[in-house]
Amino acid sequence: MNLIQFINKGGPINWVLFALMCFCLCQCIERGMYYFQTRKGSKKYVISRLREKRSSLQNGTDDERKKILEREAELLYYEMNRGLWFLNFTSAVAPSIGLLGTVTGLISAFSKMAEVEAVNIQDLSGGIWEAMLTTAFGMIISIPSLLCYRTFKRIIEKRVLAMSLFDETEKDNAAHSA
Repeated sequence: MNLIQFINKGGPINWVLFALMCFCLCQCIERGMYYFQTRKGSKKYVISRLREKRSSLQNGTDDERKKILEREAELLYYEMNRGLWFLNFTSAVAPSIGLLGTVTGLISAFSKMAEVEAVNIQDLSGGIWEAMLTTAFGMIISIPSLLCYRTFKRIIEKRVLAMSLFDETEKDNAAHSA
């Protein structure tokens, strides 16, 4: 069974899940490329970005420099988090959409069963099997999107830690060179 047959067997809800999976896959690839390109030892990337900002602010007061560095760190944090809400959303919603497909499929199977006088167990089990495909598809989408979301959040946590340690390290370096 190829992907198109799998999607068609599960009904129209599976097409919604397939679209969600495509968007999720694109988001995972985009964020993965971003984190890979900006890794430069990740701590080094964050520190070099903040150092560039700091060196361009040598003429300002300490408060001005601190505010600008905090703003830059905040912008960097939001840049790192861009689009992750969608992975979190997908991991939470895909199983529910899959269950919706299962329920609508079961309703359809039982309504067909109610229309005919004799119940054919093969028709019933085939309808249930098709309905269960949407739940499986929802879980197939949810689990990798949650894994990517958690992995990316862990990368962000490490980089935020590097940013918080940056200021302390710079203060220590300034104190030793004075």
